[in-house]
Amino acid sequence: MPPEIPELKHRKNIIVFSLVAVLFWLLEFAYQYYRLIPGDLGLSLVRSFALTAATFIGFALFLSAIFKWFGRTARYWRFRRYSGVAGFLFASFHVWSVYHFLFQYNIGKIYFSFNPFINPIIFGSLAFPILFLMAATSTDWAVQKLTPHVWKNLHRFVYVAYWGIVFHMSFLSADLLNNIAGYILLLITSLALFGELYWYIRIAGKKRFRSLGALVGGLIILLYLGTAYLAYSYKAGVRETAKNLQR
Repeated sequence: MPPEIPELKHRKNIIVFSLVAVLFWLLEFAYQYYRLIPGDLGLSLVRSFALTAATFIGFALFLSAIFKWFGRTARYWRFRRYSGVAGFLFASFHVWSVYHFLFQYNIGKIYFSFNPFINPIIFGSLAFPILFLMAATSTDWAVQKLTPHVWKNLHRFVYVAYWGIVFHMSFLSADLLNNIAGYILLLITSLALFGELYWYIRIAGKKRFRSLGALVGGLIILLYLGTAYLAYSYKAGVRETAKNLQR
């Protein structure tokens, strides 16, 4: 088989995937603009970019679990890369739209508080540089230059980025997720987190949780649990303070 044939197929796959990704975003945007917040162009762009980005990133992580469950599907590993890069690109559009439509490029307004439970942008700001690093090194050239071992360890930081994405979404307004688009995102997020946890237990368990990977994975799990606990404690404190003020 001529060497250019696989490359041609790869390019066709990128084009098809890109068209699917754009179509998915258009559906997200149309749902926001015509159904949820009719006529609000700015907020529709903000929300549709956010939902699309988080959905594709979650899907990329869930694909990793699928490839382990069903080994034969691993030959489609490029689609995991496409999905992750697409997620980053839509996240970039989301960041721009937030800066442009909501804060008019005023950094002071964006970072009005560094408490992530008050200002969820802090979680997003922690995740975005990692996503950039993941996308920038998502090429065969980067794998060769870094070596597969280093590249793989570097891309494990995506699990930290996903922590930031999950809690960035968690503290946004409830109406963003309480609809069909939000339910799709919550489903993908749940599947991604389940896949991560399942394979962490399976792989780390074989080494009795004594490997470096088991330690890092355990710390990430503690990061999730600790953040959730602090968030719950903070919200409970706010509610208690509000009750005391009403008395």
